[in-house]
Amino acid sequence: MTPSTERPGLRLWWALCLALALPTLLLNAALRTWLAQGTVPLDMAVTTWPPLAQALVLRPDAGWAQPPWVWWSSAWLHGSTPHLLRNLAGLALMAALGTLVRPSRQAALAGWLAWPLTQLGMLMQPSLDSYVGLSGVLHAGVTVLALHAAMRPLRQSPPPTATHPMSPLAPSITGLRWVAIALLVGLAAKVLMENPWGAALVASSSSAINVAPWAHLSGCVAGALATWGLWALAAGSRLARRCH
Repeated sequence: MTPSTERPGLRLWWALCLALALPTLLLNAALRTWLAQGTVPLDMAVTTWPPLAQALVLRPDAGWAQPPWVWWSSAWLHGSTPHLLRNLAGLALMAALGTLVRPSRQAALAGWLAWPLTQLGMLMQPSLDSYVGLSGVLHAGVTVLALHAAMRPLRQSPPPTATHPMSPLAPSITGLRWVAIALLVGLAAKVLMENPWGAALVASSSSAINVAPWAHLSGCVAGALATWGLWALAAGSRLARRCH
């Protein structure tokens, strides 16, 4: 991978992280007009929430009969201050991991695509009357980065030049691949331990809300589908050009 393809991908990745973080913070501030902490009361019916929150929340029990923007906007809502802070910390780690991995433009686009796909997967939990938070999208993003690093060709990047010097902290491609594989194994183990096929909601003392384990599975699957789907399209396009 050359610096000319790395840099647009990394910028796209940072843009994704900002698109997740900034509206989250702005929405939290806006909701303080109605709610002291700017977080939605998950123990109350959605119809009692502020109108702004009602307009943005994803409702799995409503199926497809809801505004299309909720596939994005529901990630910006949170159910408690610890929930918000934990997700923002996770988002900062995802941005840092992206800086280390330096995703291609294709991988960054997979991250953008996995965002709404993760939320769409929540329709498979129709017992939930609402779903909020970044955790599903964070699982998707980490999956995309790990798959990108694991699938990266073994050939070394071009040697450093005066225009594109090599960072002394840049990991080797082989070493990064093993880290990525370990991360994928860890994600799979985490999701399995959470048993997303069991209870739709599980109490989380650290987030001070009931969390939906299915969201983490949905995020991992969405990240994998987006990554492999775009990879297959790119491979098919290259093959078609060779045939012509």
